[in-house]
Amino acid sequence: MNRWVYATSGIPDNLFKRGKVPMTKEEVRAITISKLRLKNTDLVVDIGAGTGSISIEAALIANEGKVYAVEKNSEGIQLIKENMSIFGMSNIDVVEGVAPEVLTQIGKVDKVVLGGTGGNIIGIFEWVAQNLKPTGRIVVNAITIENLYRSQELMKSSGFENIEVICVSISKGRTVGSLTMMEAQNPTYIISADKK
Repeated sequence: MNRWVYATSGIPDNLFKRGKVPMTKEEVRAITISKLRLKNTDLVVDIGAGTGSISIEAALIANEGKVYAVEKNSEGIQLIKENMSIFGMSNIDVVEGVAPEVLTQIGKVDKVVLGGTGGNIIGIFEWVAQNLKPTGRIVVNAITIENLYRSQELMKSSGFENIEVICVSISKGRTVGSLTMMEAQNPTYIISADKK
């Protein structure tokens, strides 16, 4: 597989090894990557990386930079490594452990993706406020309205600007006999902002 084919067009879900670890779906990934506004030299941290799907798509674009895939689940860590191998990725560092504690291994970054907080959203935002470079950008994917609210409030109190919230509701067609039925996936809130 030519890994650069999907650098800007999105990688189909079925090309990733998934296991039982949650994975950000293809359409939500595409919007998340778009909202990050990545440059090829960016240093990116993906907190709650899961299977590494966002990390891999980010690393394809930031091909002269680096992506830190932070994950606490051991199955997730293994899947990230397997997916890195599938896509031939060498600019991803896998960081195993719980955020924000393990984030001390990472220096200043240009972009942050927050997909899972493990209940530590305040501590994670404190780290982000200190370690996201000036003019950096954060994108949060949340599936609960509580985390949507917390993310917005923490962005405001941390001095972020251009805060944008979108709700993505994806339905996919499934064949039922000779017909097509649309099946809804859970809505996802995507919250993005710039650091002043």
